[in-house]
Amino acid sequence: MVTADTIRTAIGVIGNGTALVLFLSPVPTFYRIWKKGSVEQYSAIPYVATLLNCMMWVLYGLPVVHPHSMLVITINGTGMAIQLTYVTLFLLYSAGAARRKVLLLLAAEVAFVGAVAAMVLTLAHSHERRSMVVGVLCVLFGTGMYAAPLAVMKMVIQTKSVEYMPLFLSLASLVNGICWTAYALIKFDLYITIPNGLGVLFAVAQLVLYAIYYKSTQQIIEARKRKADQVAMTEVVVDAARAGSNTNTAGY
Repeated sequence: MVTADTIRTAIGVIGNGTALVLFLSPVPTFYRIWKKGSVEQYSAIPYVATLLNCMMWVLYGLPVVHPHSMLVITINGTGMAIQLTYVTLFLLYSAGAARRKVLLLLAAEVAFVGAVAAMVLTLAHSHERRSMVVGVLCVLFGTGMYAAPLAVMKMVIQTKSVEYMPLFLSLASLVNGICWTAYALIKFDLYITIPNGLGVLFAVAQLVLYAIYYKSTQQIIEARKRKADQVAMTEVVVDAARAGSNTNTAGY
């Protein structure tokens, strides 16, 4: 007979997979940074924020804080390593004030998580209290991370285009949110339920916007292509006219 714990573990493993996809989604961005040798106008804030979120969830999943949360540790530990790689690349290919800002944020995050861990382990003497303190902080940071796409959704509504809101990432976010919400509900964990439940809502909202603005996006892309073709044809005509004019002058 399949137990609830077995089902929960299976869902957690799937959730690890979908979360890994989301963690790896910025790889093309950092490949471009590596190829160009510059961070250009990219911001390190999303990756530094995700790193903090992962560190807090690793702390939450520790046996001394919230026992039997190994799947929470595995995916967030992996996410922490991935985000550290992104931040390291950003530091390597940035300079001046941008690099100093990232270093200061990184140091502040490490100090903050260290302080929280020290306070929780010394002042809270039960798993319930430790889970509550760290869990509340995880809810705050996790909700903030899931709410990040709101800016993209606002841009979609303003431009009536989903060109810069990839369908694949929206679907991955939805599956990830559903998996971790189900994981948290089987053996009820309020602190995992809240941010992931909100993540499901935000992902559904993105998919609704995708359905609404998909046709208008295709029209915008086609109009842009037509304009580009017209510009290219105009340049060809101008070049041909100049060539003809030069030929006539030479003949004269």
